Amino acid sequence: MTGTFLDTTVVIHIAEGIKPNNSKGEAFIAVNQPSEMPYYALRELQAGRMRVLCDAHNKLHGSTDPGEALLGLLSISPAEGRKREGKLLALAESLKQVFQRNPDGSRSDMKREMLQAITMKVQRLWTKAQKIQGVKKVQSLACFNEGKLTYGLSGELRGPNNSFNCVQSERCAAAGYIYDNNSDLAKMIDSLHPSRLDEKAAHKNENAQRRKALKELQLKGPEKFNKNMCRALGDAYFAAMCPAGSVVLTSNVEDHAPLCKALGKNAMEPN
Repeated sequence: MTGTFLDTTVVIHIAEGIKPNNSKGEAFIAVNQPSEMPYYALRELQAGRMRVLCDAHNKLHGSTDPGEALLGLLSISPAEGRKREGKLLALAESLKQVFQRNPDGSRSDMKREMLQAITMKVQRLWTKAQKIQGVKKVQSLACFNEGKLTYGLSGELRGPNNSFNCVQSERCAAAGYIYDNNSDLAKMIDSLHPSRLDEKAAHKNENAQRRKALKELQLKGPEKFNKNMCRALGDAYFAAMCPAGSVVLTSNVEDHAPLCKALGKNAMEPN
């Protein structure tokens, strides 16, 4: 038996009920205790998946009907990548569900039902993520905006304290945690050098951006670290902060493996 340290992918699968990964994750957690989730996972969830869903809601909210909202998202540059695809998928899935329930409904009815469905999905995701059974939240972040979803004057969805980002007056707490162990920081930077990675990983933009963020942290320290690069730390945070005797539980072992290996730790998928 070993302890479990949840990364953001597992949190999302469980909180959204994405089958079969949600059941696998819950079963792994139940057997492998103690199980912990860093606040950094919630920070990534808030700035990532949660924001994508809220952006999709807000695009629909500001459009005449679902068709106009979808066309608006399609006009976004493909360079936005997964964010663009996530918003499109969120609207498409909601439209499909509403159409199946009420195929003869008016466009205004569909829009209203879709807005309600997306709002409920975001609220459930945010609530469930913070209360996963058998999991303790650890490593609090002073820069993290914690709280409930908020609404703008026109009814658009916004993050806690009216933001999906960190508290601007605070330094990057995640960077501070990582910087506390300079030896591990150096090892992770070395592990992400292109010469240390296979060809696919060496050309992956996320790895290049993560190494860049870690090098900036090593050079400038947490006080002067560019907080806009916080999410680029990503997988490095889970590798650095996973407690001894625990494994990083993730659905993305491929990206976690080099970092964990460099620190003598393990990353596992729920099974």
